[in-house]
Amino acid sequence: MVSFMGQNNQIDISRRKFVEEVAAGATLAALGPFVSVGRAQSAELPQPGRSDWPRFGYDLHNTRFNSREKQLGKDNVGRLKVKWEFDAGAPSQTTPAVVGDTLYFGTWAGDFFALDSRTGALKWKSRVDEPLPTERRFLRSSPEYADGRLYFGTGKTNVHCLDAATGKEIWRTLMDEDPVANQSQVTCSPVVFRGRVYIGTSSGHARIACLDAATGVVRWSFFTVPNAKNGGGSVWTSPAIDEEHGIVYNATGNAKSFMPPGPMLYTESLIANDIDTGELVWYHQARAGNVPFNLDFGCHPMLFDAVHPSRSHPSRAGAVRRCVGAGNKAGFYTVDRYTGERYWKVMLTNHSDDGGPIMSSTAVAYNRVFVVSDAIQVGSPRPSSSVTAGLNAYTGDIEWWVHNPAITHAPVAVANGVFYQGLMDGMLSGLDTDTGDKLWEYRLPSGNRSGIAIANGALFASNGGPFPSSRQPKYSMYCFTVDGQ
Repeated sequence: MVSFMGQNNQIDISRRKFVEEVAAGATLAALGPFVSVGRAQSAELPQPGRSDWPRFGYDLHNTRFNSREKQLGKDNVGRLKVKWEFDAGAPSQTTPAVVGDTLYFGTWAGDFFALDSRTGALKWKSRVDEPLPTERRFLRSSPEYADGRLYFGTGKTNVHCLDAATGKEIWRTLMDEDPVANQSQVTCSPVVFRGRVYIGTSSGHARIACLDAATGVVRWSFFTVPNAKNGGGSVWTSPAIDEEHGIVYNATGNAKSFMPPGPMLYTESLIANDIDTGELVWYHQARAGNVPFNLDFGCHPMLFDAVHPSRSHPSRAGAVRRCVGAGNKAGFYTVDRYTGERYWKVMLTNHSDDGGPIMSSTAVAYNRVFVVSDAIQVGSPRPSSSVTAGLNAYTGDIEWWVHNPAITHAPVAVANGVFYQGLMDGMLSGLDTDTGDKLWEYRLPSGNRSGIAIANGALFASNGGPFPSSRQPKYSMYCFTVDGQ
């Protein structure tokens, strides 16, 4: 028997019944429509740098912490200046992948770029797909670079694989045959591991899927609401991988409908699946029963080993919790990564439909979880507000927090003792990871929407928020280095 663990419930389902009912069609039927365009003839591929940023979450654990970055840190971050700026023509909501001398990113308009990361010069540009008329934010899935290829999803629910040297398409796989009718898209950023691509869809009938990295063929699928075509449970952000135990973790959005009896599984949940079969290992649902709250998990799951703060209980010094954590509209949740049992939850701001930790505004490093959380005041005379906090990874205790002058809609980053964030007023800043003290700031011409990447001694980010009506919009990718050198 397989144990499926929830917050207030435990369900025992046999492996055979799971395969028949939940993962029906996970092999032959789920192979889905795909197009193989053939292997492109590669030009020169980028040579890896000392501290690249190859995927959305930086590593398989989705920490958004570049542990290899040693050039840029507390002692010189205050000297960051713009080295180059590239006009992208449209907003970007993707975290760029940086590999050696090349940077890759996409825009809402459906364009995908490869730039020289040292100069900002264009290497190639690819028109991925024409955006749907109902979806202007067409390309929101961040690319992953792996073995000379780029992988990402689009607003038409295609998963694309491009040759990283030329931008030529190798294959694409359609994850939903009618994305308009089903309100489907792929905003989730993929993770590539051992020849497989792990990704999720946002849809009325959302799913988590595993594709063959070489061909795009779907190997298995797990539907977050198995028996409801308009159940919801969208997967907005990127999976995390426990490579040692073979588990892939995802976080899901709210239910779009409620059908008695019981809860809509597996919405508003952290979900753990076997990476080879898709079989459910456990789930942890943020709400109990059919409580009609909007508790989307809009932040990526992060894996971390939390060490007990021995100063408070010396007898427990060295105790370690194997954790997975993610933020939703009601706070940050941390659970046991192998059972789904909750360790702690921290709510920094009020619950609202657009509040809490959002748009993957979290990272983990140095035994701390870093969270940017918004308090959105809809229909209230009180202004919206935002805070950034450093939480103890073992207990959830707030070790420091600072007030932000604006809300955030962008993924954050950590490297070499500095926490980086971007706000909707255009302000980029670097904070000391130990104290929250501000070490650097720079204001973009409009709000930061793309994820920040720290790689090879440089910071990469773009602007994408609205411009005043009196100003002509200009959306750019920026590179910052020490003294602009």
